[in-house]
Amino acid sequence: MQWLPTLTLFLFLYPAGWLLSFFFYLVNRDISSSNLSIIGTIITFILFLSVLPSWGSIRWKTNHLWLSLGLDFKDKFTAFKIFFSGFIFSVFLLLILFLVLFLLGWVDKVNYVKFTELLNAILLIVGIVFAEEIVFRGWLMEEMVLLFGLRRGIIFQSAIFSLAHYRSDIGLFALIPFLTGLFLFGLVLTLRRTIDRGSLLGCIGLHGGLVGTWYLFDSGMVVFSINTPYFLLGPSENMVNPIGSIVGITILLITIFFQRRLFARTGRFLASTVNASFRDETP
Repeated sequence: MQWLPTLTLFLFLYPAGWLLSFFFYLVNRDISSSNLSIIGTIITFILFLSVLPSWGSIRWKTNHLWLSLGLDFKDKFTAFKIFFSGFIFSVFLLLILFLVLFLLGWVDKVNYVKFTELLNAILLIVGIVFAEEIVFRGWLMEEMVLLFGLRRGIIFQSAIFSLAHYRSDIGLFALIPFLTGLFLFGLVLTLRRTIDRGSLLGCIGLHGGLVGTWYLFDSGMVVFSINTPYFLLGPSENMVNPIGSIVGITILLITIFFQRRLFARTGRFLASTVNASFRDETP
């Protein structure tokens, strides 16, 4: 029954966050449903952070919660280096995508970046991406390793990460490559954490760099030709997200191939105080 606390945590926290957000609706009945959804999510994450110290102490038997989650800032230079190595790698991956489309003649224009758009990209990294990495590559990864061991834990964590981004507003033929790309992206990020010897900062840099830089691309920094086949920008004509494109999935598969070899040389390290089985370390 070790899995029961993992399952029930967010089944409790998410409704609690939504219930508390309802008070904002009582104060301002003109608040939009999208803003109410954002408020509910923020409250849920705050509740999650408030529960984490007790969770680490009781569930993981550790008094070093943030170290277990991979957030170690004692050596600021090393932390800075790990974060920017992930960020630079994300820029490299998007540069490959850009060069492929540019060489094929499907880039019409490259514009300057507006300050407001740059600020929004930074907020995406600081807010949404940071929170997602703490939840998925931090807490959830530790839970999956505790329950299933490292190899299967990586697979299950990536699958949950993918399904958590399910969208009902796109068709099945767009949804399949979209979720596939997210699953592979989850593998890339999790392997990144193991390669960084348990640090979560490289994952934040990589995830944030991809989300933030693509946001700049999509906000007008790069204008793609209307003749660009949608499956190259993916996953459909009505949803431009390279994570579900043919090029994006191919880049992720190649990245996993090289990461796997590097992980094999790095060894069986995942910085955690969780009492987990590492009998099947190599993914």
